[in-house]
Amino acid sequence: MSNFKQKLLIYFSAILASTLLISNLSAVKLWNFFGIAVDGGIVLFPLTYILGDLIVEFYGKKIAKDVIFAGFTVNIIAVIAFYIVILLPPFDGWNMQEAFASVLGFTPRIILASLIAYVCSGLLNNRIFTKMKNGQGLFARSFIARALGSSAFAHLIDSAIFETIAFFGVLPFQDFLAQAVFAYILGMGFEMILSPIEMLIAKKLEGKML
Repeated sequence: MSNFKQKLLIYFSAILASTLLISNLSAVKLWNFFGIAVDGGIVLFPLTYILGDLIVEFYGKKIAKDVIFAGFTVNIIAVIAFYIVILLPPFDGWNMQEAFASVLGFTPRIILASLIAYVCSGLLNNRIFTKMKNGQGLFARSFIARALGSSAFAHLIDSAIFETIAFFGVLPFQDFLAQAVFAYILGMGFEMILSPIEMLIAKKLEGKML
């Protein structure tokens, strides 16, 4: 592996793990989209699919799998650290303990939902992407076609797992269903909007990776 390829993998891995962590923190907030409750993590989370596609494209399924579990580990460490800090006695006069705990001590359901959904959808995305790349036709020839094609399935699994574990029974069923469907549409929409940039990055890297 060339020095450039190794260095890029470090950046990809670090950004992906950070994106997952930031998305988990952001998911604590539910924002109002014309009456639909949407978790804040949707703003950044689609970036994990773009990074995942680039990693599996240029480094293969095995390394992509290792990066997924590395990101998972980083988030587990963060959760443990947050809970330990929350349990430490606050200094007299520091009045932000409740606010700190409510944000960084985000509910176990959201943590569990996010991490399970991330691992399952990430592994599925890599598997489908690799099969498309090794197959025939449009998906074998076009990076962006297999990136969007694999994400279409992976986003579905991600939305179903995350929304069910995190919000089923918390929100009224109609709101829950609307949020789950909207989360899938919005996630795919973001990725489609960013797909020209993703394709440009892939083309730029293609020559340097040889």
